[in-house]
Amino acid sequence: MRFPSVLVSLACLAGSSLAAFGVSSSNGRFVVDTDGGLVFSVSQTSGDIISLVYRGTEAQDRSKMSHISSGLQTATVTATTVSSTYIKITCVTSTLTHYYIAKVSPSTRPQ
Repeated sequence: MRFPSVLVSLACLAGSSLAAFGVSSSNGRFVVDTDGGLVFSVSQTSGDIISLVYRGTEAQDRSKMSHISSGLQTATVTATTVSSTYIKITCVTSTLTHYYIAKVSPSTRPQ
């Protein structure tokens, strides 16, 4: 599964600002805005990436969810903002802990 490394790589790219860096909860998903052109959504019940939009272009086939192995089905999913420069999404099952990490764009990093 290469999504976490892709997310970290894309989240670190500088780009045009879309909104403020942060994470919100909406309609059963965590929505992460990197403030660098990448906005992605993670299901709060399964940990699936529901949407991955980079500079206005959807990069995730919405008919398919991202799955670890054959799919988690259910997970305990939490979102944490770490020191105003990182967002960590944690997906926990009885056999696996999976992380998505987003870093604020270098051009918008707090001073």
